[in-house]
Amino acid sequence: MILVTGANGQLGRRIVQHLIAREPSLLDGGLGVSVRDAARANELASRGVIVRQADFDQPDSLAAAFAGIRRLVLVSTDGSAAQRSARHRRAIDAALAAGVSHILYTSSLDAHADSPTGFARAHQETEAALAHSGVAHTVLRNTLYADDLRYLAEPALAHGVLRLPAGAGRVSLVSRDELAQAIAAATLAPRLDKRVYELTGQAAFPYADIAARIARVSGRPLSYEDVSVDAYAGSLVARGVPAWHADAQAGLFASVAAGLLAAVSHDFAALVGHPPKSLDCLIHEYFAPRSPA
Repeated sequence: MILVTGANGQLGRRIVQHLIAREPSLLDGGLGVSVRDAARANELASRGVIVRQADFDQPDSLAAAFAGIRRLVLVSTDGSAAQRSARHRRAIDAALAAGVSHILYTSSLDAHADSPTGFARAHQETEAALAHSGVAHTVLRNTLYADDLRYLAEPALAHGVLRLPAGAGRVSLVSRDELAQAIAAATLAPRLDKRVYELTGQAAFPYADIAARIARVSGRPLSYEDVSVDAYAGSLVARGVPAWHADAQAGLFASVAAGLLAAVSHDFAALVGHPPKSLDCLIHEYFAPRSPA
C-alpha cells in the first residue's frame, strides 16, 4: 500500500491525483493518505482513497497512520525550518517503527547545509536523517514552483517593476502539477536507478529575463530590480507576512542569487517520459491576455 502525507496540501493533493490517473486500481485499497483534518479529505475518501488522520506533532498518530504501508511519500510539511526538521524526523522514526520499506521525500534543489534559507537547511537535515536511518529511500529535489510567478508578478505588473533579492542568479521553474506528476511516476516505478532526482525545468533563467518574457507576453511593461534580502523581507512583513516566513522567502531568492537553484537535469523526463513545459509555455498560460467570454 502507498500512503501520501499532507494530501490536503497543494502538492500532496496533486500527487494523489496523478497516482490515481496512472494506476486506477490503487483505489481498490492500495492508496492511502494522511491528513491533519480528515473532513477536508472527504472527496478523496468518496473515491476510494483510505484516509488516515495524522499530525506530525503527535508521534502516536503517525505510527497508526503508517501501519501496513509499503511505500511512503513524505511531502515536506509546513512551519518554520526548525519545526519542519523536527516533524520530518518524527515521520521517519514512525515509518521505521511501522516497517515502511521505502520512503520518497519531496526535498528542494537548494538542500545544502550552507544555504541562505532555513527551509533548505531543513531539507538537508531531513535528507541526512533518511541516509542515517538505513531505510530505502528516494529524494526528489524540486525546483521552484512556476505557479508562484503569478503571486510575484501580478502585483509587480501594476507598477512595472519586479523587485527580488535574486541578483543575476538563474533558476528553472516547473509547475506544482508537473512536479506532482514526476513524484507520482517515481512512486509507481518498479525500479529507481538513482537515490536523488533533481526535478528541474528545461533551462534556467535570471529573473531579469523572466520579467522581460512576462512583459512581452502580457503586453505590459515589467523590468527586474535587484534589492537586498532585508529590504525584500521587510516588504513582505509590511504586507502582513509573518517575519519567519518573510525571512525564509527572502532567503530562497538569496539561494537563487548564490547559484544554488541553477541546476538543470533530465531527471523529470527520465521519470515521466517527456520534459516539463518550457518557461515560455508557462508564462503564456499565466500571463497571456484572455479574450472576453
